[in-house]
Amino acid sequence: MGRIALVGTVGVIVAGASVLAYANQPQARPLDPVGWVLLLAGVVALGWVRERPAVVLVVTALAATLYFALGYAYSVWPAMPLIAMYTSITQGRRDWGWAGAAFLVAVPAAGVALEPDGDNIVALVIWTLVVFTVAQLGEASRARRAYTAEVERRAAEAERTREEEARRRAQEERLRIARELHDVTSHTVSLIALQAAVAAEAVERAGGPEEARAALQVIRTASREALGEMKSILAVLRSGDAAPDRVPDDRPGRPGERDGPGPGGPRRDGRPPGDRGPGGHAAGNREPRGNQEPRGNREHRAAADRRPLPGIDRLRDLIAGAGVDVEFRTLGEERTLPPAVGLTVYRVIQEALTNTMRHAHATRAWVTLRFEPEGVGVRVADDGRGAPEDGPRPGGGSGGLGLLGMRERVAAMNGRLTVGNRPGGGFQVEAWLPVETA
Repeated sequence: MGRIALVGTVGVIVAGASVLAYANQPQARPLDPVGWVLLLAGVVALGWVRERPAVVLVVTALAATLYFALGYAYSVWPAMPLIAMYTSITQGRRDWGWAGAAFLVAVPAAGVALEPDGDNIVALVIWTLVVFTVAQLGEASRARRAYTAEVERRAAEAERTREEEARRRAQEERLRIARELHDVTSHTVSLIALQAAVAAEAVERAGGPEEARAALQVIRTASREALGEMKSILAVLRSGDAAPDRVPDDRPGRPGERDGPGPGGPRRDGRPPGDRGPGGHAAGNREPRGNQEPRGNREHRAAADRRPLPGIDRLRDLIAGAGVDVEFRTLGEERTLPPAVGLTVYRVIQEALTNTMRHAHATRAWVTLRFEPEGVGVRVADDGRGAPEDGPRPGGGSGGLGLLGMRERVAAMNGRLTVGNRPGGGFQVEAWLPVETA
């Protein structure tokens, strides 16, 4: 539609102006079929000026030159090559546009050189100003288009960069939460499950009450289920996908169980069926009104936020509750480590001891902390069954995420981590972390 409108409008204007021009130029050549063909060629060529501006410029410039050379009356017919020249420049074909401008000035200049009278010279000067004014307008339009395109490109690039940065930060935060959740919860829940098993065996040997054995069995079952569900949560945090509604239970006879055995059996929280929590509400089913966090929860969370992150000063407490006999020693001159390095040391030892307790069937473990001038070394070894020859230790932590979390933590500190079987049997984890010296 725009092509037809352009050709039609320019055609009407050029034809009408060319006919009327003979009233003031009686000496000009009459408009014969050759003149009409030249005008028609230039007008029709404008229909493709947006797609082929350089070609249209050549066609219209040649038609205008022949029209001028044959002596037809001066009129607005030069508008066609001017339009093509302007379009060529605005679309980035500056070489063609300026070459066309020079050609459009050179042709009448040659005519003036043959007839150098005052009127022709004035007309040439005016025509030259018109041509270069149109060319400069084209340059201004091209620069404006280029500036707008660059601004849009930079805005799109900035938006894309912001989105990528937001995704990267979200992924880093998910990985950080996954590591902390694994390191903090897995060790504690594993210790609960282990100690519950030990207590259950002790109660059974001593002929203790049936209620105690049932409660300990509930604790063991809940601990295993908590670890299984935590694996799925950690996988979701690391992948960013939506969490499943329920983690399938692979133990026979307990498909999809949520709150322990059916009616009449003990519940997961250790209370008899129908037991009520404080205030007469069923335990675990009461939610605060208006999505408002209870005051006790807020105070507990605030206290947890103020609690310093664990470091080497809490290693002895960690080892004391490891669930196996652990020998701990330090080598070198002990010194204060940066918080990030101290936290990494603590988490590496915590995860290594958790794997020792859960997967190695070990009776003894050794933890060595080695202080060096340029860093700190960590070694955790056990006398367990070690890893198979074709892969990592069975279980490998929570779905294999334990060793992965250790590697990520150590890599974030520009350190090194090696894991594998001990020469004399068992498994060992070794890490070295650089420490900047003042």
